[in-house]
Parts: sequence; C-alpha cells; structure tokens
Amino acid sequence: MVKLEAVRASNSSLVQRQPLVAVFFGGTGGIGSYTIRELASAEAKNGGKGLRAYVIGRNAKSAEEIIADCRRICPKGEFRFIKAGDLSLIKEVDRLCEEVKKAEEEYGSDGRIDYLMVSQGGIPYLPRKGSVTDSSEGIDVTMSLMYYSRMRIITKLLPLLLKSQLPATVVSVYAAGAEDKLYQDDLSLRNLKIYTYNYARSHMCYMHTLFFEALSQQYPGKLSLIHIFPGLVPGPGFHNPELPLWFRILFHYIMLPLFGRWITMKPEESGQRMLNLATGQHPPGQASVSPAKTSTSTSDALVTGTDGKPGSGVYSLTWSGESNYPVKKYETLDKEELRKKVWEHTTKAFSVIEKGGVFTE
Repeated sequence: MVKLEAVRASNSSLVQRQPLVAVFFGGTGGIGSYTIRELASAEAKNGGKGLRAYVIGRNAKSAEEIIADCRRICPKGEFRFIKAGDLSLIKEVDRLCEEVKKAEEEYGSDGRIDYLMVSQGGIPYLPRKGSVTDSSEGIDVTMSLMYYSRMRIITKLLPLLLKSQLPATVVSVYAAGAEDKLYQDDLSLRNLKIYTYNYARSHMCYMHTLFFEALSQQYPGKLSLIHIFPGLVPGPGFHNPELPLWFRILFHYIMLPLFGRWITMKPEESGQRMLNLATGQHPPGQASVSPAKTSTSTSDALVTGTDGKPGSGVYSLTWSGESNYPVKKYETLDKEELRKKVWEHTTKAFSVIEKGGVFTE
C-alpha cells in the first residue's frame, strides 16, 4: 500500500504540472464530494496551475455547500454545479453531458477533461421486479446507475477526454474485483429467477472491465480507465432513511464503534487516494510517453492492468490503488469474444434509447 504521505506528495506534483479540468458525476455526496474538496485543497496548498471543476448531482443544497467550501479553500478555482435529474436515464445523462460540453466550449481550444469520476448510485439498492422497477428506457435502475449510465457518460464525453494532455483519467467508483457468476446469454439479467443483487454486481464488474478494454483498444495511449472498490467510507449515504432499520442500527451502533478503526477510511484520505489515481501509476496502455515520465514519487512501479501487464491502461483496483483483478474468474472465459459481446450489447442499448425506443435485450 502506498503511504498517505507519498500520496499527498504526488498530488502536489499533479496540480503543479498543468491546469486541471475535472468532472464529477454523483459529486454532490460521498466519495465524489470528498475528492472535489481534496482537489481544491491540493490546488490551493501547492500553488497549482489552475482548476475548474464541474459538480453534477441531484442535491442542490449539498452542491452549494461543497462549492462554497471549495471556493473558500481555493478562491482562484472555478467551480460549477449542474443539477441532475434521474441519472439512471440515458437521455438525462446525454442532457448533462451536453451541458458540460457547452460549458467547455467557452474555453475554446483549451476545452477538455483531465479527470472524470462517475460515482452515482449507491445505497439503498432496489430489487428488480421486472418492468415495475426497470427504468422507462427498459434497464434495471440499479444496473443503469452502476454501469450503463456510467459508460454512456464516458463515451459522450470522449471528445473532451481525448483533448487532455495528461492524458485523461476516468474513475468509476463501485465494486472492482467482485466478479463471480456471469450469465453470458442474459447480460441484462432479464430472467427474474436468477436476478439477485450479487449477480447484478458481478455482471456489472465483468462489463466494466470488458467495456473499458474495448474502449482502450480503440484509443491507445489516450485514456486511463479505472474501476475501483473504494473501501468503506462512512458518509451521509449510511444515514439514508430508506436503508433497513436493522442495517442502520448494526452499522452505527455496533460495527463503527467496535470495528470502525480497522474497516473504514476517513473521507479526507479517500479523496486524496482517489485524486492520486491521476498521478501516473495507472497510465494509459501503449502510452506515447515512457514509464519514467508518467511515474511519480508514489512508486517507481506501475500497477498491473487487466491484461496482466504493468501500466496497460485498464485497471481493477482496491481502495489503495493496487490491482485486485480476479485472474482466475476470467481464465474460464473467452475474453476476446465476451469483450466484443459486452461492447455490442451496451452500445445497442444506447442506440435503441437514443432513437426513443425501450431496450429489451
């Protein structure tokens, strides 16, 4: 594990390297909000070259508080809130991405995205009950929040990500490494007899890796694509009244008092480690710069990607930024064929919805 002092040092180098543009979907709470604050703090404390950040989420009040904090910490930074509706809907995602694009057009040739975090969704989880709980676009709400809408954000914002000179880092905060059962003939898990949250999570982890790899192959050296399990970071979500009462009692009155020191991470540290993902240990595959130029003070060794090679562009990570790619789970699969299948499945869903249809596959 990289020590926190080294993480802070490399974050300092990151903000001193060039002006940064960062976008946070789901940024009005939880890990997204912690990362925004740490980015503002690193910029202000280390004489950063410039910062503009977009906070995208549903909670306007929370966004106002976050942006007020960031402006107090970093008066020279530019912080903008874009209010979201239902982020499980692809059409709403498209609308928000267009707002980001339009905002960056104001900066002309300097318009770009260097760091994109997608962390919408979370708890509570909605059990699937057929069309009753599917979105109006035909996708299970949980699976859309954790997978489909996230991949749509990335693909819609590709023109701006590809303009980054770092190059760009994309971080999806979810459950990396939790791959288990995969029903290859039912990627959407339409069959309610087999649908459980654990299976849905497993599917979404597989699809994260495979979609990211397909995207990385299309744009070698341009994108660092990261799926990360963030660890347990106590925040407002754990007070959500929609959570079962038994869980709230167990978590707040037993788990945290007795085991919190060992099983949780402070929000400040979480934000710092998430920001650190852009500092060089996880570079794009086939990068046009050498590892020596992308490596930072955190470590001279690049992290192993999902193809088994160091610094290969797509990463499945633990909370501390180390690989947790479940090699044995993928050894039984025809990965090349499945990668193609996941790409076609996902892009077909986008195409059907974009045309006004309901996705049913």
